[in-house]
Amino acid sequence: MKIYGHRGAKGVAMENSLAGFQLAASQGIDRFELDVRLSSDGQLMVVHDEKLKRLADSHLSVSKSSAQILGVTTLKGTQQGIPTLEQVVAACPNVVHWQFEIKTQSTNPGFLQPMAHLIERFQLEEKVVITSKHTGILRAFKRTLPHIARGYVQEWPLPNGLRTALALQCTHLCLNKSLARQSYIAKAQRKGLNVSIWTVNDADDMTRLYRYKADSIISDYPQAAREVITALANQDKPA
Repeated sequence: MKIYGHRGAKGVAMENSLAGFQLAASQGIDRFELDVRLSSDGQLMVVHDEKLKRLADSHLSVSKSSAQILGVTTLKGTQQGIPTLEQVVAACPNVVHWQFEIKTQSTNPGFLQPMAHLIERFQLEEKVVITSKHTGILRAFKRTLPHIARGYVQEWPLPNGLRTALALQCTHLCLNKSLARQSYIAKAQRKGLNVSIWTVNDADDMTRLYRYKADSIISDYPQAAREVITALANQDKPA
């Protein structure tokens, strides 16, 4: 089972901060999930919230602020501003796979060309899956960048994530931990979907999902998760 750092390593460093990604990468974490929003000037920004009160004690909104302004809007607990996606990817050259979750309330075509350019520049074609809860943006990526893997993020029981992912020709189902039943995971995998589960921070949950044969988990504590999963895998090795 693979381990993804959630928003970098949200449990040990400020979420989606350049420092957080660099810290986790320095500890050997080589898979990350992160959030992508568009600035007012069409730049891909790594940030979860549209409004920045929680993250930066600021009254700014991401979509109404330029990348330059966002880059000097200091994240709490750091001396750094909100990073661009390019900055994060460039700072972590040893990452083997990314989950880029598109945060949007509309089918915004502004995501498409910047993402295409970034994927080409950093040769991420086989190293990334574009994920979202928003089916419209996944359809837009399917039309424009059909060769790039897509994943549907299922947060609630409805709509049915498995049917939605298959209808969108996704390769991944990103599943809320509360929905992670063994039978559902197995059914999705039989249909050819890679099942990635978030957010998994408890060792008991890690063990359960390992036993369920989930493909990956997304954790705020990726280094600790790696230790748990490594220990489980060692236990399962034949004597």
